[in-house]
Amino acid sequence: MLAKFVMPRVRRLAAIIATIRNSMTHGFDRSTPSTALPLHHELHRAARFWPVEAAGFDGGDTLPALELGGVLVFVYLDSESAELRVSVDLDTVDQRLVRHDDPDETVPMHITVQGDTVFRA
Repeated sequence: MLAKFVMPRVRRLAAIIATIRNSMTHGFDRSTPSTALPLHHELHRAARFWPVEAAGFDGGDTLPALELGGVLVFVYLDSESAELRVSVDLDTVDQRLVRHDDPDETVPMHITVQGDTVFRA
């Protein structure tokens, strides 16, 4: 009795998963290799999340990070103060993001909290 109730749902779920897997494999709206993507599309598609284990967790203070265009953004809770901290590391930034017309060669940034600008450079 249970098999009659469960099996059709399992088959339907398997079909949905297969459809999603097939779509992801063949891609939605992917350009051909001969078509250059705008920089923001290229970097957004290459963005990665590095969990603690992938970042080389060895029991030390390794933190999870989001990487976009070589920029590493760490968001974590400080163990002593319980503050939420956000840290941006620009050591490995993709040079296409650097503003070369600026003598300091900065990376343009706009940081908001709850929609309010807290930093812009």
